[in-house]
Parts: sequence; C-alpha cells; structure tokens
Amino acid sequence: MIKKINIKNYKSILDTSLDLSPFTLLIGANGTGKSNFLQFLKAISDILNDRPSNLPKHINYNSSEQKFIFTDEKERILKLVDQQEDHHSEPLHFNFQIDNESDIMDFEELKKDIRYKQHPLISILRNVLIFSLDPENAGRQEDLVPNPVVLENGSGVVQVLDALKTGDREDLFDKIEYTLSQFISEIEKLSFLPNKNVKQLQVREKYISTPILVSQLSDGVKLALILITIVFQERPPSLICIEEIDRGLHPRLFGKIVELCFNMANRDNMPQIIATTHNPYLVDQFKDNENAIVIAEKREGKTFFTSLNERLANLKSGEEPLGELWYSGYIGGIPHEGV
Repeated sequence: MIKKINIKNYKSILDTSLDLSPFTLLIGANGTGKSNFLQFLKAISDILNDRPSNLPKHINYNSSEQKFIFTDEKERILKLVDQQEDHHSEPLHFNFQIDNESDIMDFEELKKDIRYKQHPLISILRNVLIFSLDPENAGRQEDLVPNPVVLENGSGVVQVLDALKTGDREDLFDKIEYTLSQFISEIEKLSFLPNKNVKQLQVREKYISTPILVSQLSDGVKLALILITIVFQERPPSLICIEEIDRGLHPRLFGKIVELCFNMANRDNMPQIIATTHNPYLVDQFKDNENAIVIAEKREGKTFFTSLNERLANLKSGEEPLGELWYSGYIGGIPHEGV
C-alpha cells in the first residue's frame, strides 16, 4: 500500500504531501487539484510502463526541479527526480532512487534491476486506473471478447463475469456473487440471459419467482456490482482511482458504498482505493475513519493537501456531522467567495 506521497512541481501541485489509507476520500472545491492528483498517479504509471507520458510543471515554475517520493507502510521508498530546466524537452528523463540507497538510475538501468518487477511500490504504480463509473454500464448487453477487463467507464462487467464463470476462475465469480449478496441481502445469485456471443446479466432475488435483469436494478446496486467486479476480476488494478464515486447515487446508499469500499480495501492483497467527491452526505459516512479523508485546497495558485484529522485536532466543536463541518467551511476545502 502507498502510505505517503510527496509531490514537487506537477501542474497546480507545487510542493506538498499527503498520507493515504487503504480507502482514501479526497474532498475539496472544484479546481483545487483533486483530478490533477489522480492524473499524476496515472502519468507515473505510464512512465513506469514505458508508455508516452506527460508530467507538466506548474506554469509559474517551469525551470524548477520535479521530485516525487512514494513511501509504503513498511517505509520502503521510490523517488523520481527530473532536473531538466526545459520542461518541453523530449523525452521526459527521470532518475530513480529506491529505498534511499545511493544508487541513482535512469529508466533503462531501472528496467534491468530486479527490483523493477519486484519492488512493491513499483508494482503498485505500474497498475493504476482512473474510473469515472456509469452505473448503467453494469446492465447493458455486451459482446464477448477474449481477456476482458472492466474499463474506466464501468463497461466490461458482463464480459469479465462471463469469462470467470465459463473459464477456470469460477472461484472469483463466486467471490463476486457472494460479496454482492452481502451488500444486498435480497440477491441470491448472478446469471446470464442465454445467448452465444452476446450476454446480459441478471440476478435471482429471494421471494421473486423469475430472474431480474441488472438493467432494472437501482444505480446503487449496479455501482456496487461494478466496484466488486473491478476488485475481484482476475487482473485488477493495484490502485483504483474513482472520480465522483457518489455519482447518481441516492444518499441512503452512501453508507453501504463506503462500507463496501472499506471492507474490500482493508483485506490482504486487495487493491488500494482513492475516490473523490463533492457530497457532504458521503463525507458523513467516514465518522470514526476521519484519517481516511484528505482535503484539497488551492492558495495563490498552488494545491495543498491536508488530512481531516489534522483539521479536527485544531477545531473546537461538538458532535457536528463531518459533512456539515465541511459544508460550513470549518475544516476548509470549500469554494472561495465569488466562485
């Protein structure tokens, strides 16, 4: 798990750090840098996979050094440093340092090092995806394809589940089915409408005589199904980033979605989850898990990250809900006047 990230000079993020949990919620006003942070993680992933990438510097600090430090729960470190003064130089050239050792490597040297494939932080960062989930995609009919995965918009769930059920990983299908039934107790099993090359998903509910198409279920159930399938598919991302995790959800489902994410992310060998929101009612669900909330703010054109715990420690308050404290401006992370 990535425990801490120090970021120096990426887009609006000039020089700040943030601590992460197995499931982290990132809050803040529009334009404060939440999406920039997720895009940063994906850009680092592209670099470590030797794919074309873009890591622009802050517009006011084009000639300054870029430095990124990742630390895991066992204090292992991965450091990337680019000292090019011309940020338009191609290709990007980062030097790498692992676990504070004296050896500094360029990327070609890093790829030859055994730690490139075995170092936990590199393994996580090479497998990052940003999801902007549309619950409707869980209920749509899908053509069958080889080696399916859940895509960034949530499509591919039917393809993945069919491949697990008909292939040699029915154990994963059973795990997805069981976890969904724990989330929605009325659901007993998942199945498919019979068709050779095109499949649509349905569920069997208790006390209902015939299966129900997933397309007819609530957005909360469909979102839960997508999240569970992302985590338990055969080749899940190591780091799952979700933009606006509450999109389209009824507020009564927020607690279940948060509980589901905490339960999955806190299991051994499960992906780490980072999600963004603007919804104070979702923030309310993090009572007793305040350490998992990070506040994004922008001051003088620069993004800063602060833990909610740090803000609460300096705040004299009663038992106000977390979302109310945020909405009222007591913990920061709200739009400035006139915005």
